[in-house]
Amino acid sequence: MGKPRSIHRRYQREFWPAMAAYVAIMLLLWPLLPQVHNALLKLAMALLPVAAVLLVVRAMVRLVLGSDELEQRIHLIGLAVAATAVSTLSLAGGFLAAAGIIKLDGTILIWVWPTLVVMYAGGRRWASRRYGGAADVLCDNGVAVHWQLLFAALVIAAVAGLGRHQLGDHQFGMLCGVSGALGSGALLRAIQHWRKRWRGEHEAS
Repeated sequence: MGKPRSIHRRYQREFWPAMAAYVAIMLLLWPLLPQVHNALLKLAMALLPVAAVLLVVRAMVRLVLGSDELEQRIHLIGLAVAATAVSTLSLAGGFLAAAGIIKLDGTILIWVWPTLVVMYAGGRRWASRRYGGAADVLCDNGVAVHWQLLFAALVIAAVAGLGRHQLGDHQFGMLCGVSGALGSGALLRAIQHWRKRWRGEHEAS
């Protein structure tokens, strides 16, 4: 039990700072790109989010490699589900754009990776339940889900507060909404966790 717990703790230490850096870069630095005229500096700022993404991927790969065979199989199924869903959506979007039904530009590519991560999380959750394991994504034997959701809500709220003068009303409102949704999710998961724990202690007594 000690080794899996240490692996997941390491994952938490590596994943969340990298993810917070990605969010901060996208919301605080990217709006400044139109004001940058130096070609090299603009190139570096444009590719900076990729560095944060690579750190996130590194944390996930280290988690998978440190897991047992069942966990690795669950991760593989989640990745297969994500790859199938995202590639199918991309194909459908390409055909619709080619037919002139919808208009897409290059910025749509920015959403490929976040969509892949969300689909991967859902696929892994489904596979974990199918094999009778915990349904929590990437946090089994790690920090409780409600604490992770609360941390994410606080990070996004901090980014919104720090970048208030650089963000448009739409971006600021979106961040506040996401932060509020994550905070509400954290509260609901915390209530479920505490109720389950209270029932276990009550039945044991």
